[in-house]
Amino acid sequence: MRETASATERIRLRRGRRSDLPRVRALLPQESPPRRERFDRRTLATLAGDVYVAESAGGEIVGVVSVGYLRSLAAGRFEAVLDTAHTRDDADAPLLDRLIAFAEARARRRGCRRLAAWAGSTEPVLRAALESRGYCGGTLLVAELGEVG
Repeated sequence: MRETASATERIRLRRGRRSDLPRVRALLPQESPPRRERFDRRTLATLAGDVYVAESAGGEIVGVVSVGYLRSLAAGRFEAVLDTAHTRDDADAPLLDRLIAFAEARARRRGCRRLAAWAGSTEPVLRAALESRGYCGGTLLVAELGEVG
């Protein structure tokens, strides 16, 4: 069933909880590596990031947004990185846009002046949503380091 705009407006954004983790993982497209459960619990508990879920009126989790913060020695302030913003496959575009806007607002409240975003080629919907909001390539360079160990 496709949500309407009014249904999107009734979706509530709230801080993620441990009990949400299985449903949040089901939304994300990648497989869970070993020790993922412990990592995810710690991600929810740290003050170095925000994890919020979009919850329907019926209690179903239909989206997630995660922002990480780091202290930048070069900038002399906090910097924010949008780790993910993802919705259920049948959710409409305004929900993803709302999650991104929420992440931007959270970063501003933390004193961040910009929000960098991870949006690889495997996430064309997120990439398009970010570009429609004015995000563009910048000075972020990424190297894949391979497996740990």
